[in-house]
Amino acid sequence: MLKMGAMATPLVVVLLFCCLVSVSQAEYLKYEDPTQSLNVRINDLLQRMTLEEKIGQMVQIERSVATPEVMKKYFIGKLSPNL
Repeated sequence: MLKMGAMATPLVVVLLFCCLVSVSQAEYLKYEDPTQSLNVRINDLLQRMTLEEKIGQMVQIERSVATPEVMKKYFIGKLSPNL
């Protein structure tokens, strides 16, 4: 009969290996790094954004027509208050 510790050790090793692999494949995002200068962070983010995303961040729409689907489809960045 196997002891509980004998079964747990290989499982922990496998989990640690999986974590190591996922961290090593993670992409470094300068725009999320607070140690980078503001200009570096802004330029990194703007280079990653599509034209549609940039336009969507400048658009405001009424809350009455804002649905999650519209916000996602058109990359809407801000809602204006109801008039």
